[in-house]
Amino acid sequence: MTRIATFPTLDDAESALDWIGVDFGEGDGAFAGELGGDDRELLEAAIEDEESPAPVRDLARALLARWDADGTETLAFEVGWGG
Repeated sequence: MTRIATFPTLDDAESALDWIGVDFGEGDGAFAGELGGDDRELLEAAIEDEESPAPVRDLARALLARWDADGTETLAFEVGWGG
């Protein structure tokens, strides 16, 4: 599974994923999920929303870029926190 980003705290990571609206679960030091279907629209909306905080837009861009680079229908991902 590909770690896309690491945030300073669990709350920061969870807030960013919640803002975007993708499904995820909590693991050991990271949230994990799989993008597919309508998730592309959620990522694009987070990028285009002027009210999205910069870390949210950065995460959405990173997820979308990785998904496009992989060229797959789904993308398994991790977003971590802490050092």
